Amino acid sequence: MSPEAKRLKVSGIVALVVGCACVVSGIVLAVLGVDITDLFVVAASVVALLVGAGGARVANVPSHAPRLMGPSAGATLATGALCAGDVAFANGQVAPIVVGAVAFVVALLVTIATSAVKRSVEKV
Repeated sequence: MSPEAKRLKVSGIVALVVGCACVVSGIVLAVLGVDITDLFVVAASVVALLVGAGGARVANVPSHAPRLMGPSAGATLATGALCAGDVAFANGQVAPIVVGAVAFVVALLVTIATSAVKRSVEKV
């Protein structure tokens, strides 16, 4: 396994674990007080979790990285938009912003790792 594929595998697994933790924290935030930002957190966390799952799967077959690049980049943009929604509607709440930002960062890491694997596959 190439170093790029290993990074993608690790970042995908990290995104899975962190995405699950963010989903749980988003649900807890929603139970404590339903707000639109809590729903944004849950949605962004689910998207980050799905990106992580895709990245972990693609790392096993690096030639599939070009097919994951588009959905991964789109999911990262969606997570960023949801995180921006958290910032816009937070009304002084810090927890939804932090959890949304964490989900965005892990989705971005998977997208960057996918891009590196895609470049290494296309180079060969």
